[in-house]
Formats: sequence, structure tokens, C-alpha cells
Amino acid sequence: MAMAADVADPPGALRATLQLTRLFWWDSDRASRVRAFSRLALIVAVLLFRGKSRIWLSQAKRRETTRLLSGTLDVRSVLQSVLRYVGAVVLLSPVNRLYYRLYRSLRLEWEEHLTRGFLGCFLEAQCYGHRGGLLDLDDRRRDSLPDQRISSDVGKFTSLATTLGLDTLQAGIDLYFYAALLRTLSPTLARASLIGALVGTLAVQFLGRDLPSLYAAERSADGKFTYTLTRMRENAESILFYGGQRQETARADEVLKLRHRTEWDRLAQKDLVQLVGDQYRQVLGLCPALVLVQFASGAKEAALLTQANEAFDAVLRALLLFADNCSDFSRLTAVAQELFIYHREQLEAKEAESEILVQPAEEASGSWLEVAGLTLCFADRVLVQDLSFSAPAEGGLLISGPSGSGKTTLLRALAGLWHWGRGSIRLAKHQDCLFLPQRPYMSLGTLRDQLLYPNSQVSIEDDALREILTRVGLHSVLKRTGGNLDWMDRWDEQLSIGEQQRLSVARVLVQKPLYVLADEVTSANDPAHATLAPTN
Repeated sequence: MAMAADVADPPGALRATLQLTRLFWWDSDRASRVRAFSRLALIVAVLLFRGKSRIWLSQAKRRETTRLLSGTLDVRSVLQSVLRYVGAVVLLSPVNRLYYRLYRSLRLEWEEHLTRGFLGCFLEAQCYGHRGGLLDLDDRRRDSLPDQRISSDVGKFTSLATTLGLDTLQAGIDLYFYAALLRTLSPTLARASLIGALVGTLAVQFLGRDLPSLYAAERSADGKFTYTLTRMRENAESILFYGGQRQETARADEVLKLRHRTEWDRLAQKDLVQLVGDQYRQVLGLCPALVLVQFASGAKEAALLTQANEAFDAVLRALLLFADNCSDFSRLTAVAQELFIYHREQLEAKEAESEILVQPAEEASGSWLEVAGLTLCFADRVLVQDLSFSAPAEGGLLISGPSGSGKTTLLRALAGLWHWGRGSIRLAKHQDCLFLPQRPYMSLGTLRDQLLYPNSQVSIEDDALREILTRVGLHSVLKRTGGNLDWMDRWDEQLSIGEQQRLSVARVLVQKPLYVLADEVTSANDPAHATLAPTN
């Protein structure tokens, strides 16, 4: 299938970066694009001003240096010369602060937009991807925890892309101004900077050619380690009951060693690249003195040599942008490729075509649920085949079967959460139905929020809520909270599975939907508590 092709043939770094960039700069709403391009225009204006002001400062520094080295100035003139230069630097410093403020605002807006975009179909992607078994095709992506990719990788991508993008823009502007200055000072030096930067970039690119793959391997190992720790935390009690802590700790230690080994390999190559790059820059730094040494006699020529050295360094820094930031470009490559793969998975989940047709029930039929010719599959197994039935307008309908026969899968199909199969489903309006999965969900919030979830607009008296909690056998919860319905807690940790199931039953009594679709909603309760569930 298409997902397998994605794993075997990951997107190119440039393509992935451009596609993620397009999501903000082109595919966002008009207001966001206007704000983004307005900030970018201001940043370009600031960069141009900074580039021009640096040339002006360089010229001013040369003039003041020439005057100071002439030896004809008195103390007052020297002080005035120094104050003029310092004053110019101080006056221009707010421009740098403005640049960083604009940079941060642009980066944060980009990060917020991408995060919201990924969160838009986050739950659907998790449900469809995991239930379909697609993530089993690649252990690296299965262990990478997409929720953490969204929370951390979006920030890394936007920070790196914004920083490197604006640095590239600044390098282009500096190259334009300083190359012109350098050509007026020494055409030979200008040619030397171009040749030296080209050789240095090719050398660094050759030495750091494996950095993107090494960084991707490190991220994969880090994702596996995080996944291993998360599973240990979520299943800590069961592991201890089995006495399997030694085995789990040994597995985590193996993954930890893998993470350290991949990190060491990446850092070793990064250090090599930086070592060669730093030494190469130091050697090239001798070029201005070697080229202009024959002119360096007297104050005027000494100031010329100083300015030429400054211009040569600026041109070299602009031309060696990739070489100096090889590690950051490698990080951007790895992060962009993984984010783009996840983005494609989300689009596939959102646009997935299913042969299971879910439509509103027809009132004339007299049934709120009709299923016709429904077949449900999981991987290479057929769980339900050619199932047809209808639920009466009043009363209940019980579907029974052995474990693993597809009862829960059927509930997912009725809710529109299962795409693998074919058939037709007609169901009452969503607002008239309440689904109760076997594993209840406890939202973040108060005890009242648990009862009203997901319909917080239900109007009901507090005494009625307390009576319902007592009716389903949760009077102990009321006792622990002192009857306070606004008590905040981690209810998924404070309540047992059985108590959580009874609380989900209480939601039915609070919200009073017309129809309830329940999946073994009392499976974790003893017979006495199981009878507390409403039957009509």
C-alpha cells in the first residue's frame, strides 16, 4: 500500500522542508499570510539597514583608525574620535533588538500554526493508523511517539528553518555589500575569498555527508528509549506483579546503549567537521595580510589592512554559511523528513476512502440503526462477514460473541472509526447517540466535567448529579471529595477501571441520550455493581 512506499522511499529533504514551509506561508488563511509576510518584509528592511550600516561603520572605523594612527591628534581629538564611533554603535544597537523581536514573533506564529494544523486531525490519524496496523510496517515510526513529535519537533523545525532561512538572507545581503567593498579594496582578495569558500564548502559537505542519516538514527533511538520508558510507566504494576522488572530494565538498558552509541557517532563526525572547518577558517584568515602585506606601511595602509580583513571575513562568513552550519542543516533535514511523513499520514487518515458507507437513519424505516452487508477486516483477517440487522425503535439490542469475534470493531464501525471493510450503516443523528467504549475516557477537569463529558451544556442540579453518582455506586467518590463536584483530580489515576466504567454509565443518566451504544461497559465490575447499569 502507499504507506509502505513512504517507508521505503522517504521524501527528499528539500521537498519535505518546502512542503512544511508551504503549510504556513501559502496554505494558511489570508490574515495569517498577511501577518507573516508583513513581518518578513520588516525583517528584510532591518537586514538591509543592518548591512548598509555595517558598511558605514566599517568606513567610519577606517577613517577614525587612520586619524588615530597618524599621531597628530591631541587627547581631546582622540576622545572625540572614539566617542563618535561608540555613539554610532550605540545608536544602531536598537536595530538589532528589533530584528530579534521580529524573528521571535515570526518563529512563534509559524510554530503555533503548524502545531494547530497537526492537532486538527491528530486523533483521527492515531485511531485509523493504529487500528489498521499500518505502523507495524516500521518499528522506528511506531516507537517515535507522534504526540511528542508534535510537541517538540514542530518547535525544532520552525526554529531551525527560521534561523537558517534568515541567516541565509542575511548572508546574501552581507555578501552583496561586503563583496562590493572588498572588490574596491583588492580584487585579488575578493577572488581568494570566493575560491577559498568554494573549497571549504565542498570539503565540509564531503566530511559531513553522513550527518543527516546519523542524526535521524539518533532520533530513532531516542524515540525508542522514550517509548520503552512510557510503556514501563503505563504498565508498571503489571510488570511488578509478574516480577518482570529485571527483564524490562535490561531491555531499557539496551535501548539506552543504542541511543548513546548513535549520539556518539553523530558527535564524532560533527566534531571532525567543526575541527576541519575551524582550522580552515584560521588558515584563510591569513589571506588579507598575505595579499596586502606589500601595501601595509603607514597609518593609511594599516587602516586599509584592518578594513580589508573585516570585509574578507564578512564575505567568507557569508559564503561559508553551509559549512559553518552543517550540523544545523543536518538536523533540519532529519526533522523535516519525519514531520513530513507524519503530515502525509495525517492526510491519508483524513482523506481515507472507505467502502463502509455510514449515513443518517431514515425516520420512515422505524429503526434508529440498520446494518446491511457489513464486512469488517483487520490486517489479513475477516472479523465480521456479511452482517445485516436492524435495531428496534424502542427497547434494546444485544450483540454477543466470543472474545476476538469483532464486537468492539463493530462498535468502531458504527461510530465511523473503522475504514477497513465494506457495507452500509444507517445510524441516528450523532447528537442523539452516546457511545460507551469498554475503556472509559476520563477528561482533565473536575468531577462535574466527568459527568457532563462531552456535552458541557447540559443543565442539571448539583443534587441530581450527586444522586446519580450514588445510584451507580460511586458514593465513595462523593465521600472522598466531600460532595464537592468541582473537585479537581487525575480521575484516570484515582478511580479504578470498574469505577470509571460506572462513571461512564452515570453520563448516560445525566445526559439522557435517545440511544446508547455500549461495549461491555460493566466488564470490570462485580455482578452487584453490573446490575446498576440502566437497561432502558
